[in-house]
Amino acid sequence: MITSALTFVLLAAIAFGLVYFALAAGFIALERLRARRRSEAPKHCPPVTVFKPLKGLDDQLEDNLRSFFELDYPAYELLFGVDDGSDPAIAVVQKLRRTYPNTAIRLVVDNTQVGLNPKVNNLHNMYPFARHDYLVISDSNVRVPANYLTDLIAHMQDESVGMVTSHIRGVGAKSFGAILENLHLNTFIADSVYAVGRLFGVPVTIGKSMLLRRATLESVGGFRAFAGFLLEDGLLGKAIAEQGLKVLTTCQPVENVNVTWTVERFLSRHLRWATMRRHLHLGHYIAELLSNPTTLAMVNWIIQRDQLSFGLLLGVSAIRIVLDMVTGLLMNSESRWSHYLLVPFKDLIMAGIWIVPFVNRTVSWRGNEFRVLKHTRLEPVGREVAEPEPTVG
Repeated sequence: MITSALTFVLLAAIAFGLVYFALAAGFIALERLRARRRSEAPKHCPPVTVFKPLKGLDDQLEDNLRSFFELDYPAYELLFGVDDGSDPAIAVVQKLRRTYPNTAIRLVVDNTQVGLNPKVNNLHNMYPFARHDYLVISDSNVRVPANYLTDLIAHMQDESVGMVTSHIRGVGAKSFGAILENLHLNTFIADSVYAVGRLFGVPVTIGKSMLLRRATLESVGGFRAFAGFLLEDGLLGKAIAEQGLKVLTTCQPVENVNVTWTVERFLSRHLRWATMRRHLHLGHYIAELLSNPTTLAMVNWIIQRDQLSFGLLLGVSAIRIVLDMVTGLLMNSESRWSHYLLVPFKDLIMAGIWIVPFVNRTVSWRGNEFRVLKHTRLEPVGREVAEPEPTVG
């Protein structure tokens, strides 16, 4: 009796998961169609400050940063920030500065810490040098098209919009870890970004690309308010939504360049993301099980151990592959058809990662180790806080 009830629950959950991914693909297609119909230039193009926090040499960093020097936008400035004067990213910035002498840029070297989140510390240290009231936060491992700022600003014309974020498309994969990363970004993450907000009303904030107004940032406490948390982008978006403002995601993606990632780096990133979600909202995290029908079908087969359940596992895996191929096509993914055969394998890996935050709170990020507490508040693990040594160039 118990086994029958559990089987029914698993089958219902599997069906829900497959419908979820089918709907998500439909949302992506619909949003892309709408984007083509409303592709209008913004009526007002205010000057923009772009924050680029840097740490080391990401894959193809020079090309990534170069795309920001070649933006087709009337007036903008670039702020680059590092916390160490010997960071190799500085040489890349200086080279581009010489190549594009007419672009307004400033390099801030400052290791002042207002919290344990190194990215937020970097943003906080750059903030006093921002000259404009429209602020874009963009990670170092993204590459953008020439109309990047125009597209963001077009979505911010309405005063009821408090933040605009960009979709992510993984590109450049050559190593196995990078293939897994880009496959996950261009399918599962893409589906989730489009589906979660529409189906469950949860605002989605993508920290790799965010546009907001200075007044909005200051109204929620500035960067300092989020410096003690790991999920700074999600909490910032949540705080803005709680003020009654909209958080929008533009259909035009930014490219997340992942070329030579190791499998270890892939696992480390998604363990960090899973730990953030686990300690942000336990109920939502448990509900994520419904978005992994491959694993649920595997559990059902382990319980049943018959040909029917094995056939179901194969069928669910095949449907997941097809649905992810559709999503990949809609996202203009670079993934080869053979990469999609890895989808069931990747889903099982993600299921294993999903379990870990229940038994381990520690994450590694940019050479730092933290324990993650409720709401993703950070606690240091064996690390001393350095004395600040700010310089500006």
